[in-house]
Amino acid sequence: MAINKKSLFVLVSIVLTLVITFATVLSVAALTNDEATYGTDMNTPTTSDINTDNILDKASLQLSDDDEVIRTDNNGLISITILKAFQLPIEHNGKTTSVTMASGTVADALDKAGITVANDEKVSPSLTTEVDKNTKIVINKTVNITVTVSGETDSYEVPEGTVKEALESLDLGYKKADKLNVKANAKVYDGMEVNVTKVTVKNVKETKTIDFDTKVTKDSSMKKGTSVITQYGVEGKKVVTKKCTYEDGVLVSSKVVSTKVTKKPVPQKKTVGTKVTKKKTTKKTNSYTSGGSNNGGNTFVDNNGNTVSYKQIITGSGTAYTAPAGSGTATGNLAQVGGVAVNPNIIPYGSKLYIKASDGSYVYGYATAIDTGGALMDGSAIVDLFMDSYADCAAFGRRNVTIYVL
Repeated sequence: MAINKKSLFVLVSIVLTLVITFATVLSVAALTNDEATYGTDMNTPTTSDINTDNILDKASLQLSDDDEVIRTDNNGLISITILKAFQLPIEHNGKTTSVTMASGTVADALDKAGITVANDEKVSPSLTTEVDKNTKIVINKTVNITVTVSGETDSYEVPEGTVKEALESLDLGYKKADKLNVKANAKVYDGMEVNVTKVTVKNVKETKTIDFDTKVTKDSSMKKGTSVITQYGVEGKKVVTKKCTYEDGVLVSSKVVSTKVTKKPVPQKKTVGTKVTKKKTTKKTNSYTSGGSNNGGNTFVDNNGNTVSYKQIITGSGTAYTAPAGSGTATGNLAQVGGVAVNPNIIPYGSKLYIKASDGSYVYGYATAIDTGGALMDGSAIVDLFMDSYADCAAFGRRNVTIYVL
């Protein structure tokens, strides 16, 4: 094509680009040339016609009625921005509609859709938010609820929906693991009280001791009852990891998840003797004296100063016993103080007796033989004295006694 250098034309170059806002931008630059030159790339035309509509025609752009064209002129540089229209969804109390927008705010979109927000309704995002193709407008009625988190209570106005949605919208740090006094998917309503118990789970490590074992070795050369430690034990250590669950900072449960031994225990070694040394034993015997006494008569003086006649003197080991009130004896009589147990082959039942310690340290006094027992029958004791209490029996213990058979 021939170029007439004497002619002055304004050469306009249109460059189609995409900006971050997804709008299409046409940059038009004024140049000096002798004739209009058209490039072969339809997205980069050149023209001497700077009318906006003509420029867009030259760019072969298909625009809808809702697309928005913005033109700016700056020192011979023409910038044309095309904002492509998009469908903006609007959810209003559970029903969804849409409006076509290229730019503007949430308030502009609601105005275009003919939607008026009531006083008890809440819009998300806010009315002043700029919209784009990723925006979704939600309008819900609001309710007033009370929320208590870890003991602190506040009142909030929240959109109608579930408890979970309300808590998440309030930015209270609500997590799925937290405990609620109501179901998370329950619908919120005016006056609803929601209690949130914050649940925290973390691993806690604790160092514990490990008890040592004691290994025992028997030694027949050592006397039974003796022992010697040949190696002292040393406690070990272990690290126990527990999974701990806290509710509002208070530990409510823990579970051991791992145990690692950091120091093994050292066993203690002990040698014990088993050698038995036999002891010589002397069998105690009871003595019996018929008639007479050491002072040459058949009488004795009791603790009241009375002179009393007797048939026989028996000396030997005496013990004491007690029994609950109302307990019976071998003869059918009630067990009571003054009734004693004997070997009936030596002292017949019903015998009247006077009993005292042989060394004079204790006087039981007058008694009747009404009971018996194993120790009496095998000769371990000559008499078992009934007493009111275990303490009295323990105080008496075992003593050598003198029995006067009256």
